[in-house]
Amino acid sequence: MTIVEVERHGLVAIGEGDHPAAYQAAEWLRSSRPAVGTVANPVRMHVEVLRRFGGLAPRALVGGQFVPGQGNQTQFTVAVATFGLFDADDEPTCPSELWKEPFTVGLPSEFARAVADALGEGPGVPAGTLTIDRAGFDLVNSSEMIFGQAAAALKTAMVAQLSGQDADAATRTLVNTW
Repeated sequence: MTIVEVERHGLVAIGEGDHPAAYQAAEWLRSSRPAVGTVANPVRMHVEVLRRFGGLAPRALVGGQFVPGQGNQTQFTVAVATFGLFDADDEPTCPSELWKEPFTVGLPSEFARAVADALGEGPGVPAGTLTIDRAGFDLVNSSEMIFGQAAAALKTAMVAQLSGQDADAATRTLVNTW
C-alpha cells in the first residue's frame, strides 16, 4: 500500500491485490467504451480517497479488477449493494488506511452511478472488463462527489499500471486537478 498526498487536494491510498470490502450485488450497472490497446495481464487494485475541507473529511473506498479481453471495447461493470445508504446499520465494516473510523462495506445505489459515470470519463482503458466489486463508505463523510473521485483515482492507477507506468505518479497528477 502506498499513500499519495497532495497538499490542499487530498490523500489517496493505493493498494494491489484483494481487499476485505467485498459485498453482494443486488444489480450491476454496465457500460462500454472503445478500448485503447490490449494487455495480457489482469490487475486487482483498490484506492481509498480522503479530502479535507475545514471540518469536513469526504472519503470513499473503491476497488476492482481488470481482466484483459479481445476486441475493441472495454466493458465497465459496477456492483450495486443489496442495501440503501440509510439501511446499512448492521452491515459489516472494514478498516480505513487514512481515517480513524472504519468503512461500512458496500456501494449503495446512491453512490454507484457516480462510480459508473467516472469510469466512462478520462483516460482510455485496454480491451477487457473493469469490474468494481469492492467498496466502503461513511454515512456522514461519503458523497457522490468523493465516490466519483475515488473511481477516477482507481481507473487512473490501473491504467498506469497496465501500461507499465508509475501508478503513484499518475494518481498524483490526477489529484492535483481536484
